[in-house]
Amino acid sequence: MVAISNGVVVRLACAVGLMAWAAAAMSQSDSPRSLLERASEARSSYSFVGEFIYQYGGDIESMRIWRAANPETGIRERLESLSGESREILRDDETVTCILPSSESVMVDERRLQRPLGARLPGDPDALRPHYRLEVAGQGRVAGRPATRLNIDARDDLRYGYRLWFDDETGLLLRAEVVSPLGEVLERVMVLSFELREQIDTDQLASQLPQAGYARMTTNSQAPDDAQSSAGQGLDQWSLNALPDGYALTMNQMQPLPGRDKPVRHLMISDGLASVSLYIESQDQADPIDGSRQMGALNAYGRALDGYQAIAVGEVPAATVERVANALTTN
Repeated sequence: MVAISNGVVVRLACAVGLMAWAAAAMSQSDSPRSLLERASEARSSYSFVGEFIYQYGGDIESMRIWRAANPETGIRERLESLSGESREILRDDETVTCILPSSESVMVDERRLQRPLGARLPGDPDALRPHYRLEVAGQGRVAGRPATRLNIDARDDLRYGYRLWFDDETGLLLRAEVVSPLGEVLERVMVLSFELREQIDTDQLASQLPQAGYARMTTNSQAPDDAQSSAGQGLDQWSLNALPDGYALTMNQMQPLPGRDKPVRHLMISDGLASVSLYIESQDQADPIDGSRQMGALNAYGRALDGYQAIAVGEVPAATVERVANALTTN
């Protein structure tokens, strides 16, 4: 992933494959609104086992997933890599845990800040219409199954578009693509096979990898402060000016990151679908980030500001993360 810092890189890498499979169910309804309404109702309805590929930046990874959904207890998942380095991802509604044998480490993220695409889609498409066009775009086939396609097209160059295919029988998301303003597919998640289950055995949701002697790093949010009580307050010496059109500050808090001795300030900027994280910390790294980085749909931009390092990261165009980073000023 993007070489921002070891902590941020591993956290972002842990999200691989979660976007598509955590998304909700849809149907062959006539309008985006009815599709999204069903999505909201069905997100916790299906348990299954499946295999999918994740394509980004010229690379392809294959993974297997066990997913248990319960309307009362929530969603639990276990993902294991089938190609490349061995790794395992455990996820529930509270925590994402990544087991990385290559580095003998376990990363636990308790912040729940990176919501999967399906959880970000609003039930009311009118909330997206100022910046996106939504269209039911016909039929196709994925994993040998009939599927309905939904296009979410950006109205400007400040955000990406999405192509989503949903299983006609169950409504489960079978394929998802992130599309650049020029129409280039930047990331693709596609199901190769899946099997619906009435339930998933608890043993299948538990880690299958040995972890004895592994270093364990936990990332969670600190206790609420002024920043968390109001997204527009608690910026201390910082101000955000001239954010990209349609984006607004939605979160502001101090939090620890793996590999950091001190917590960093984390701001979240969103248009209701796309989001950008802005991290601010003292500029004491040996390799500070200056300028842009890219991996697939993920872009990052770093800059120095009065002895601090500011890094903007998000699945948005490069110009957007640069504008977010440059919107930060000192009071």
